Amino acid sequence: MHHADTTPRRLRTRLLVVLAALATLATAVLPATSATAATAPPPVSGITVTERTAHRVTISYLVPAAYYSPGGGGVVRVTRGYTPAASPTSGYAVPVTGRTARTTLVPSLTPNVAYTFAVWVRVGRTYSARRTITVVTRPDVVTGLQSAASVTPPSYDLGHAQVRLTWRNPAGPLKAVRIVRNTAATTTGGTVTTLPGTATSFTDPSLPASVCGGRTTGCSTAPVHYWVIPESTTGGFADRYVRSDVVVGSRTITGTVSRGSSGVVALCCNNLFDAEGVLVAQAAADPAVAGGAFTMHVPPGVYAVCTFADRPPQNQVGTCWSTAAGGSTEVWWEVGGDPTPTVDVRTAPSYNGVRL
Repeated sequence: MHHADTTPRRLRTRLLVVLAALATLATAVLPATSATAATAPPPVSGITVTERTAHRVTISYLVPAAYYSPGGGGVVRVTRGYTPAASPTSGYAVPVTGRTARTTLVPSLTPNVAYTFAVWVRVGRTYSARRTITVVTRPDVVTGLQSAASVTPPSYDLGHAQVRLTWRNPAGPLKAVRIVRNTAATTTGGTVTTLPGTATSFTDPSLPASVCGGRTTGCSTAPVHYWVIPESTTGGFADRYVRSDVVVGSRTITGTVSRGSSGVVALCCNNLFDAEGVLVAQAAADPAVAGGAFTMHVPPGVYAVCTFADRPPQNQVGTCWSTAAGGSTEVWWEVGGDPTPTVDVRTAPSYNGVRL
């Protein structure tokens, strides 16, 4: 019989069970030591916008040392509007590279809209406090920009070359539309015109003298450059201009003059005040001629091409060419003899049949 050994073994077993239960209870109620506690990393600081277009935004920020620890990094989420993502898993993910986050182009952001970026530092499964920034995308650029030169109706006794621009605006609301004109291929130093945000066209009647200068030079065959950029009420200016180039002297009139003492002019538009022909500014012979062949560069339009005699008969200015009946000349009188414009170079690039 071994009953003397059984009782102590049972006691030892019960004691071990009690000690294990006490250890489990202690683990449940005692605070974790510093070695096992999950401490939230510091948040980012100094968030700045480094790229802002109509469809993309890039932000950069300063980070704590924990950002570079094993399992560390950043989480950036974006939401449309002014309310930031509530957690690192809500909103939409923004790719992070180093200390920079850049939205993707597919899908791209919508122009002229507010977006809020929320940034967390992550170490393993522990996240810092959230930091946010709200950015309004720029408006989109104008589309369908076109430019065309022509001649204006006369103001008194001169018609003038002009350029007309047309375009389509992006979605608004727009504060303004800015136009820059320059004879050089740069916006720097150009002439600036600001229109209301609802404008979709602009007529420029005051071209520089270098485009259409003196009466003996004709209009320039070099392009005039126009840039158009919209400005929204919230997102500022679009990220870039849209440019259109136009050649004002894009039409050519050529012919010959038999009278050696004559210059040549191009007239347009009946003068509503004194019934005289209207000299198109800068549409005279180019170069000025005293007989022989001539060439004039003019804007698209319909013209009377005439000699301008130095010593005409009394009340007579000169002789004009008409395309009627295959070509003929008629006297241009100072009073009561307004020549009829017949040389049409609105769609035709040139006319070369003038004989004066």
